[in-house]
Amino acid sequence: MSATAPPPPRRRAFVVLPLAWAAFVLVSTLTPARSMPNTPRWELLSFDTAAHAFVFWVLAVLSVFSARRQRWFARLRTHAFGVVLLGAVGLGAFIEILQMRMDLGRHGEWSDLLSDALGVVLGVLLMWFTKRSWQ
Repeated sequence: MSATAPPPPRRRAFVVLPLAWAAFVLVSTLTPARSMPNTPRWELLSFDTAAHAFVFWVLAVLSVFSARRQRWFARLRTHAFGVVLLGAVGLGAFIEILQMRMDLGRHGEWSDLLSDALGVVLGVLLMWFTKRSWQ
């Protein structure tokens, strides 16, 4: 009787992670201003810029990880980096437009979109350069 190798472990896409984070981003950015906590003032880099970049960096990392591991859509897996780059920056633009249009006491700013895009680019680049370690 010959020994057979065990089946390879199933690769999970973890689709819920980027979706849950995107929901968190939407809720936190569209919360009325009077419900927001006070943020600290930094001298070198504004807290708002760093927060936008970090939140969208996490979104990009989770989205690329999930898109590259999923097996349902081969084209998404193949083009995950570009799709995430465009989709996450598009989400940032959508949020800024909503903040401009909705009367929530929040102000949409194009500099916030720049911070969002910076976070997305850094997240996508991190995943690109480390893809051998997590794929």
